[in-house]
Order: sequence, then C-alpha cells, then structure tokens
Amino acid sequence: MFKQKVIDDIRDHGTWKGTWDRRVQILKKIGFRFGQKAEHAIITGCNPPEILPDVFGDLKSLLDFFKIDYTMLDQQNCCGWGPLGLPAAKTKDEAAIARSKELAREFVIENFRRAEALGVKDIVLFCAGCEPAYTNNAKETPLKIISYSELLSRYYKGGELDLEIDYYPGCYRFRRRITETPVDLKAPARLLQGIKGLKINYVDTKLCCSIPPQLDQLLASFKSKAVVTVCVECTTMLKKSLRAKDGYQVKMIPQILWEALKR
Repeated sequence: MFKQKVIDDIRDHGTWKGTWDRRVQILKKIGFRFGQKAEHAIITGCNPPEILPDVFGDLKSLLDFFKIDYTMLDQQNCCGWGPLGLPAAKTKDEAAIARSKELAREFVIENFRRAEALGVKDIVLFCAGCEPAYTNNAKETPLKIISYSELLSRYYKGGELDLEIDYYPGCYRFRRRITETPVDLKAPARLLQGIKGLKINYVDTKLCCSIPPQLDQLLASFKSKAVVTVCVECTTMLKKSLRAKDGYQVKMIPQILWEALKR
C-alpha cells in the first residue's frame, strides 16, 4: 500500500524528504529558537523551510516584532500528508486512507508529547497539509491547535500597503476525505482585510490547482500579478505554473503582513 521506507524515514528521521536536521540548519540560520520553554510551539511541516525560506524569514520578523513567545521542536515528525494521506485521498482508496490516518496519529502524538514537555499552551501549524492530522487527533493533547494565521491575528492590528492581490486560500477538496472538520479560513481573511490600501480579489475556491483543467481556469481568473495563498502546496503549484509569465509573484500571508508593516 505504502512504501515502508517512507514510513521508516519519518519514524527514524522525522521526515520523508531529507532529514529534520537539514531543516533545523535552515531555520537556525534564519534565527529561529529551538527546544525552549515557551507559550507556542511552531510545527513547520516536512519540507516548507527548504522550499520557502523567504516566507519563514518574514514569519520570524513578525514573531519578533510582536514579541511572541515561541519555540520550535528540537525534533519533529512529518504528519505523512504528502507521501501517504494525499495520494490515498486522490485515489479514494479507503483502506489507504484509513492506514494513512493511523500512521498520522502515531507521528503527531509524538509531536504532542515533545511540545507538552516544553510547557507550551498552543501548537501552531504552518502547513495547511498538516492540519487534518492534527485536527483528527486534537483530543490526544490538552494543548490548543491553531494556525500561524490565528496566532498572528491575536497581535496584528493592521498595516498599510498600496497593492492589488488575488487571494486564493486553496480548495481543500482532498482534505475532506481525511477529516470531516471544515478548515478555518477566517483568520487569514481577517489579517488581509485589516491592511489599509490592499485591494483583494477573491478567487473561486472550488477550483483546484492540482487538477489541470481547473488550474487553467484558476490562472485565467487572476486580475492582478500578485497572488496570495495560505497553502504550501498551492504556493508551490502556482509558482511553477506562473514562472513563465512576466511579473507574477506568488506570496504567502507572512510576506504580505510584514510588507504592510514596513510601509
């Protein structure tokens, strides 16, 4: 059903791509703190630090600006969404979906215990792909599970930015085969709406960037050359799809927030 090496790599190294130590090196170079007693523990996901170091740089700037008490885990497990949950959801293989959820539970419970040992109150998720696994197993920890957008919305009182963007939070269609709990997209919307001068074009969230015909419709619907999303997978897909088009930029929420604060 799944490659045993993928499962073993997550168990042994925390991730199915490279090693967690590689992510730690990147994040420490940016300046993130690790393994400290703190109020919030940030879960990065498997490979976002490598593919989106600029986003993490702006996220750290925001955390520091608001003096948010955070830490990252010295060791972190991938939830298995990329190599296990997503392929199972796409093929609608119920046995594979059940097995991916079972493995995700194993992986995230270890992260719960690591975070609990640091005395944190909240587990803060960066990657939307991780969210189903944590939502499904939220009762396994006394800690509150929130998104980084929700954390920032507690502190961010607005900024100013003369910019027009197309906002695409993602469709989350495959996520719905993993969990029945709807994703909360209110926090990122509130953050963007609080930026003075920002013109937001809301893109059809029924369109999926992972389905070629719908991706074409999605790209054709953009009214500006600045696309903003909250999903790592969508960010990667849209960057790849818009690479050949002049002047387009794909950004995540921390980049827009930090840019609006600096003005």
